Amino acid sequence: MKFSLIKGSLLGSLLTILALNVNAQKIADNELKVNVAEIANPINQLKELEPISFSYKADKQKNLKLPLGPQYGFETKSLSTNFPSVVYETSKMYPAGKNQFKTAKYDEVNMEKLIPVLVAAINEQQAQIDVLKREIETLKKK
Repeated sequence: MKFSLIKGSLLGSLLTILALNVNAQKIADNELKVNVAEIANPINQLKELEPISFSYKADKQKNLKLPLGPQYGFETKSLSTNFPSVVYETSKMYPAGKNQFKTAKYDEVNMEKLIPVLVAAINEQQAQIDVLKREIETLKKK
C-alpha cells in the first residue's frame, strides 16, 4: 500500500514538473538585451592589464576564510580603470570575540566577465594572423 502511494505521489510530482516545463517560455536574446555592440579594441584593453600571482595574508586568511596557496588574478585598481563592471565590493563577517562579529569589505574580480573580452581579443589576433599569412603567400609567389 505504501509503495503504490509513494509511486503515485512521485508520478504526480513528475507530471507537475513536466507541465511547468511545457508552459515555460523561451525568450530570445534580442528581447532581453539592449545597446548590443562589439567589444572595441579588446587587445589594447587587455594589454593594459597586469596579471599577477599572489597569496593572501595569513592573518586575513584565517578570519575571512580566503583560499590558501598561490592565486592568480589582477590588481583591482588597474582592472577597474578599463573594466569597471568586473570589479565589485564584497563583504564578509567574521567572529571578533564572544557574540561579536566584524565585517571586512574588499574588492573582488568577477573573472567570468573577462571571458568575452578574451574571446574578442583572440578573434582580433586571428584576423591579424590570417592577413599576415596571405601577405606571406603573396610574397612567396613573387
